[in-house]
Amino acid sequence: MSRWNEGPGEGHQGEGRDWTAAAGLAVESGGGRGVVLRWPRALATLIMGYVIVALSPTLFDWWSVGPLQLQPLVVVVVSAGFRLPLWPAAALTLFLGYLTDLCSGPPLGMQMTSYVVVLCACAVAERKLDISSWALQMLAVGLMSLLQQALVLTGMALMHEVGDPLVELAAMTVGHALLCALTAPLFFAALEGLVRLISRVSPSSGKGGQ
Repeated sequence: MSRWNEGPGEGHQGEGRDWTAAAGLAVESGGGRGVVLRWPRALATLIMGYVIVALSPTLFDWWSVGPLQLQPLVVVVVSAGFRLPLWPAAALTLFLGYLTDLCSGPPLGMQMTSYVVVLCACAVAERKLDISSWALQMLAVGLMSLLQQALVLTGMALMHEVGDPLVELAAMTVGHALLCALTAPLFFAALEGLVRLISRVSPSSGKGGQ
């Protein structure tokens, strides 16, 4: 049996470290239950993030604020920062941020950089904070949405890419951050549902949602 597919405690006690553990996609669970795989959550994060980026020019077009192409990708990045190991979360964030830059147009790298900063902030906060409740999910997404948009606005202002008045953009940014916060539980629930679905259809059923 492949070590991808082994259940808790099967074949791991002697060999200990397979490539999923080295990649941060498998962790030792408490109570001697063996290894818990995290790759279903990483895959679900990739799928949902890609769908959000792909739908942003149409379904989420109403989220646009001036020169910014706003979208609920911040929810996916916040979830990755709190619930995935740092390097897989960083790899996913770089990829999804780059796709967002390609869809939103120049200057390239602005969205990607802002999402990486958001990811790092969430990874630090994860040491002290659990976002299992709706209230904390909304708070985290609202604050991180403000941070992400503020970084993009600052970068574009420095490059003289902002055409609308900054006061107007700031007010609209706060409004969209509130909208992101209010809808955050819906996207968190959708992501968790996708994690459970992948866990059920994968050989390592029941261990992927950790």
